[in-house]
Amino acid sequence: MQNLDLILSNKALDNADPEWSPQYGAVLIFWGVVRKIEKGEEIKGIEYSAYEKLAYSITQNLSVEAMEKYGDHNAKIIHRLGFVAVSEPSLVLRISSPHSKSAYQLSEWYLNKIKNTLPIWKKFV
Repeated sequence: MQNLDLILSNKALDNADPEWSPQYGAVLIFWGVVRKIEKGEEIKGIEYSAYEKLAYSITQNLSVEAMEKYGDHNAKIIHRLGFVAVSEPSLVLRISSPHSKSAYQLSEWYLNKIKNTLPIWKKFV
């Protein structure tokens, strides 16, 4: 069962209502927004690039690992590519799980994996 969707997109991220499921009692949505100051310097935005084929492949492994570690859940990662201006979201992570505790644990776990495992690079502009 695929419990993780990864979407890499050049389109702006929508703030749409989530889809509800009777299976999950907790839905947690994290928005990563480009901040104005990075490493002490003011920026205009971030230029994101990715090795997309590898990112999708790694995502399959993350899905299995997360299921073994945290149990039943769904996750959706939407990450922008290209230029993202200050105050715009570059990432949306949506976690659905039976309970709030696991939703928070999964959110933190996936964010760590996104930052340290997925081949997505950023250049400050």
